Amino acid sequence: MGSAICRLAETSGDWEVAGRVDLDLPLEKVISAGEIIIDFTQPEATQNHLRLAQKNKKPMVIGTTGLNEAEQQSVREAARHIPIVWSPNMSVGVNLLFKLTELAAQILDKNYTIKITETHHVHKKDSPSGTAKTLGAIVEKIRGQKPPIDSIREGEVVGEHAVVFGSGREHLALMHRALDRSVFAEGALKAAQWIVGKKPGLYTMADVLGFI
Repeated sequence: MGSAICRLAETSGDWEVAGRVDLDLPLEKVISAGEIIIDFTQPEATQNHLRLAQKNKKPMVIGTTGLNEAEQQSVREAARHIPIVWSPNMSVGVNLLFKLTELAAQILDKNYTIKITETHHVHKKDSPSGTAKTLGAIVEKIRGQKPPIDSIREGEVVGEHAVVFGSGREHLALMHRALDRSVFAEGALKAAQWIVGKKPGLYTMADVLGFI
């Protein structure tokens, strides 16, 4: 994802990549050169980046998934001091899926069961995906019960998510399929552009896209 974001930023003409952070070039070496931190790393690295962002008063866009509850709380705490866009999925389509799932869960009565399925490439470490967990949380908030989530890891699948509402008479399936990782990079850059000048706080892609 980091490489995809850098490629898109460099070809767009609207961005300058101030630093490509990796094990050989830690964030503290380049943080003063940039205005915004876009973080698609691992939970442990994200924790360090949050501390540096607060110290240097830099806004962040965070797409890292697999954070435990303590790590999630550290994001919320940091958002008291800097603006942060935090989303398990930066895709416009997936964030519309979040909204449609919320709407369907509100309208369809409890005669409709709900099941979530997600498929990703074999290299993905967290399971279920952050996106699937978010879909589950949306349903749980409305229905008061977590829906089952099936996770599949195969091949080089970029990402597929489906939410199926079923009764004895009909099924409604809401599905998103990512065809290229650049769709997440586009969303991340959109979030980075949006967050410039915002007050400290925790924002989502729904805020960025104007869904709420």
